[in-house]
Amino acid sequence: MSALMAEFEKVQRRRRRVVLLVVLAILAGAGAWMTGPWGVVLLTRGDAVGWLLVAAGALLLAAALVAAVTARRLHVPVESLPGKANPRFGEPEPSRNPNGGYSLVDSQLGSH
Repeated sequence: MSALMAEFEKVQRRRRRVVLLVVLAILAGAGAWMTGPWGVVLLTRGDAVGWLLVAAGALLLAAALVAAVTARRLHVPVESLPGKANPRFGEPEPSRNPNGGYSLVDSQLGSH
C-alpha cells in the first residue's frame, strides 16, 4: 500500500508543479504584454527608461515561454492500459424480452 501512496504523492507533486508553471507562464506573459509595448512607446518619445521596459518585457516573454514549455513537458496525459479485446464488442445483442413492445420495427400504436 505504501508504494501506491508514494506513486499517488508523486503524481500530485507533478500536477502541482504543472499548475504552478502554467500560472507563472500566464503571469509572465501578462507582464511582458504590459511592459514591452509601453517601453516601445517611451522609446519613440526619446525616454531612456523605455530600454529598461523593453528589456524587462523581453525577459518576461522568455520566462513565459520557458515556463509554458516546461509545463507541457512535465504534463503526462492519462493513458488507458492495454487489455484483452472483447470479442463480442461490435456484435448486436438481441432483446431478452420475447414479447417485444411498441419499439419494434413496423409496429404502430393501435395495430392490435
